[in-house]
Amino acid sequence: MATASVTNDLQTPIEVKLQSGEWRVVYPQKSCDVEVCGEASMTSVEVRLRESPEVKGSCQAASGSSLRASVDFEAFSRQAKGRDRAETRELAREAKRRQEAQKRTEAMIEEAAAKKRDGEAWFVTMFLVALVAFPFTLLVVCAAIRPDSAVAAALLASATVPFLCWIGGMIGLFGLSMDEVARFQFAKYEPFVRFGLRLVGLLALLSLAAMTAQHVLQGYWWTAFIVWSAVILLGFCVVACGFPESKLDANNKGILESELKAAAGDVSNRSIRFEGSVIREHGRPCVASWPGKYEGAWEALVSQGRNGQVSAAVVFLPQGTDDYGKCDSIPEAEGLPGTCWCTPLYGEQKPWGCRWFTKWRENIEAAVESGAELEVYYFQGQVGKGKVKSFDTAGDDNLQREELNKKQKDFEQSPEFEQALDAGLSNLSKEQRGDGSSQYSREARRLFLASLSEAERQFLAATEGLGNSQKAEVAWLEKKGYAYWEVDVSTWLPGDGVERYVPAAAEQPQVLGRKDDASPISIPIATDALGGAGDLVSPL
Repeated sequence: MATASVTNDLQTPIEVKLQSGEWRVVYPQKSCDVEVCGEASMTSVEVRLRESPEVKGSCQAASGSSLRASVDFEAFSRQAKGRDRAETRELAREAKRRQEAQKRTEAMIEEAAAKKRDGEAWFVTMFLVALVAFPFTLLVVCAAIRPDSAVAAALLASATVPFLCWIGGMIGLFGLSMDEVARFQFAKYEPFVRFGLRLVGLLALLSLAAMTAQHVLQGYWWTAFIVWSAVILLGFCVVACGFPESKLDANNKGILESELKAAAGDVSNRSIRFEGSVIREHGRPCVASWPGKYEGAWEALVSQGRNGQVSAAVVFLPQGTDDYGKCDSIPEAEGLPGTCWCTPLYGEQKPWGCRWFTKWRENIEAAVESGAELEVYYFQGQVGKGKVKSFDTAGDDNLQREELNKKQKDFEQSPEFEQALDAGLSNLSKEQRGDGSSQYSREARRLFLASLSEAERQFLAATEGLGNSQKAEVAWLEKKGYAYWEVDVSTWLPGDGVERYVPAAAEQPQVLGRKDDASPISIPIATDALGGAGDLVSPL
């Protein structure tokens, strides 16, 4: 049988049309043999992108031909490579954004934990100051007193010895080298403690020197042997012992971990938590619903909302914040089933609770009262899709959707999925782009959907366009009779510019980029827009 080989040297999966009319998936770095008519004749070989079947191409191939998806299919190859390049840039942007966001969060947590430790260290530092200041003061007093007899001189000289030993011990422990325990105890005051103790030691020696001079002038020169013998012995002990560095014990490590967890909670409450920022201005656009899977765009929305640049009614109470897991009862006037809002929203109680919905409704009412124009943001390229029939059915709809989605875990343990892995599924990138998906996760989802019945597949397909909580939010807006604008979230995503392919021969150049590319990563974008044009939806 005469065949031609098609190799997928792109980053995305493609499909090759067989003579039977069936389309076969070919993953990156894999090949597919296509039957051709005969050794002497040419056969048209068709290919298309797995993710965007409308992007297709063909070329003539003879028996034994080896075709490459990135080169031999002319316009298709150029478009496919353009998409690969665009996705690579988006993945790089998203990876950089996530890395920077992680660094910012870690820095904020470390700063908050350091402040907590500094607060504790302040009391420890003040206690040490008291421990050193009292004997140092007594030592200075003893050095300043003029003896009027040999007995008084001996007593004064002897009295300085215990004070000197105490001060020397403190200097040896905390003034010469700062180990983990000392850094834990004194935190940011560590350099001040070290400098202060060394200064006290120097002043103590100067006081003893002044005392010795005074005693010599009084004729009690022999007291120098009492004082300076103690100084020399103390110095020898410090050098000999060296005060080896000590490590934190399990108790102190536990304290640091608890402070770090508390700091993480504080940071979540302060930076990640968002309760909306409605600007009461007639006619001003107000973000009423937002797809949370676009993390980068969400960060921009929250930042501009806090700065007063954007009016937003959306609420986010993540795990670790005070209101996470809290629920609010449904007012009797609403006539809805359930003890709290979780029932109409999700069909059952959820770990994250429904407090967010109470705050969101309050924000929506404030926006409506001020005459704001509500905006609902949809998944990229899916404006108007993903709604539920009504708020009354939102909970049951969510339960049905969750039940179907649970099947994907079982599917990924099935022989069919194992076959896909063997065929090269694992060659797809698992790096996440702006919507949180990867080539691998999207293909796994396609395979799972293909394994479902037609009715199940259509049900899940109809739910795409809005996030789970968004479906209930939009249904509530329609239940209350509020008009809103439907907007594509791409108006908040970074633009990718335009790429121009310049051929080597005389063929016409082809522009590849956001205007020619209908894939999710290359929709026209206004990078500076706060809200995009959309369709006004009014249930009235």
